[in-house]
Amino acid sequence: MLEPVDLVKGFYAAVVAGDVPGVVALLHPALRWTEARGFPYYSGTWQTPQEVVDKLLVPLLRDWDDFSATADDFIVAGQRVVSLGAYAGTNKKTGKRMHAPFAHVWQIADHKLQRFDMYTDTLLIAAATA
Repeated sequence: MLEPVDLVKGFYAAVVAGDVPGVVALLHPALRWTEARGFPYYSGTWQTPQEVVDKLLVPLLRDWDDFSATADDFIVAGQRVVSLGAYAGTNKKTGKRMHAPFAHVWQIADHKLQRFDMYTDTLLIAAATA
């Protein structure tokens, strides 16, 4: 059985590998996923793994070249994990590069990623899209 931090690290590894089925397999069916307000793909709290695919992964692939979400520090508190890192990528429409630090707060339930809350400087991301 994977530890909570290993589930979170597995999520980032699956995203980097472009492994959408791997991402979905890690997500709890009763998901609560909230992007930061002001993030280009924010639309409230998503409640299914398919919403993460349709409203986040597909648009990221459509809108960014070399998009990455690299977490390099993890704080574990029981079934909660905070990951610290940075987003990077080049916007396909503008050609502008972006680098924005993030904090992600994950909650684990039933050995799956059940809740995600994103904190980032959305202005840095928006600047690359304008």
